[in-house]
Amino acid sequence: MSSFKIQLLIHFFFLFFTSTIAQSLKDISFGDETTFDVVTWNIEFFPKNNANTIDSVAVAMASINADVYALQEINDVEALQTLDLKLEDYSVYISPDQYSNLKLAYMVKNSLNVVDFFPIYSSSSYNSMFAGRPPLLLHLKVNKQDVYLINVHFKCCGNGQLDMDDIYDEENRRWQASNQIKTYIDSYLPEKSVIVLGDFNDLLEDSPSNNVFNSILSDTDNYLFVDFPILSLSSSLWSFPSWPSHLDHILITNDLFDQFNASSQSVQSINMPFYFANGFYGYDSFISDHLPVGVKLNFSISSLDSQNTKSLNVKETRDLQGRKVPIKTNELQILKYENGQVQKQIIIEQ
Repeated sequence: MSSFKIQLLIHFFFLFFTSTIAQSLKDISFGDETTFDVVTWNIEFFPKNNANTIDSVAVAMASINADVYALQEINDVEALQTLDLKLEDYSVYISPDQYSNLKLAYMVKNSLNVVDFFPIYSSSSYNSMFAGRPPLLLHLKVNKQDVYLINVHFKCCGNGQLDMDDIYDEENRRWQASNQIKTYIDSYLPEKSVIVLGDFNDLLEDSPSNNVFNSILSDTDNYLFVDFPILSLSSSLWSFPSWPSHLDHILITNDLFDQFNASSQSVQSINMPFYFANGFYGYDSFISDHLPVGVKLNFSISSLDSQNTKSLNVKETRDLQGRKVPIKTNELQILKYENGQVQKQIIIEQ
């Protein structure tokens, strides 16, 4: 066979294969108009397979239809900008140039109001714990409510053992990073709706002696890893199925607990390999070795018609730290009714 015919055959194969992928990826569904849908996706050395990756991801993102994508491992900023041009309904927000070549980024629907975005812990003194990838904060308005997202990509690797005596131990660096994220939220975003999401490169299910998330997991009044249910699924649906392990997490603060409906449909890994003729091998070759992980948040439940709540019984009352308290006057409190509705209220005593 001549070299020309071989080249022609290879060209035809790629056209056929990418066309097949594009048709299949259009069948993905996740986001809808009734919820605020957020997806984290380590998109491995983007674009892993050049134009094929850009085209495939564009189709996938349009089909998944999330309101916000938090992306990790952006290797080529120009390629991400090309992706942005293919997604007319979205705008891209990328880490500043001075940080790691594997950048963090967001793709945000244009219908959302972006108030601000910037890296945190960006000084050189935090380079080790965050592996030179400062977390990227995005401040949004969702139904007039302030929402803060923090996109992270913690240090990889290690032996699974947390060495508290070695600050350069990989697990120790992730433990430090986890504690710093909590410190930032507790210090600068208390009583705010915060979502921390990304590639945490560690396991939620580790024993306490080796769990880098101890400080967060122990603070159940204020923090929740919503992706815990994914661990009960087949390992092929964990976010890093080739190991297999579940490394990509979504953490929310207590101001979002009521917006999160803890069901299998509220949080999920998106089974991208299903849409490739040769499964995970095809997905890994064209896009990434990580699966996207998404959560649905229902913001409509936070706005109540006061007339409809007058006849309802209050089930519990919490203060702005999420602690159960009796109803008080002259103090803003969160009331939860028997039907599951919630309302912020302050009773003024004359």
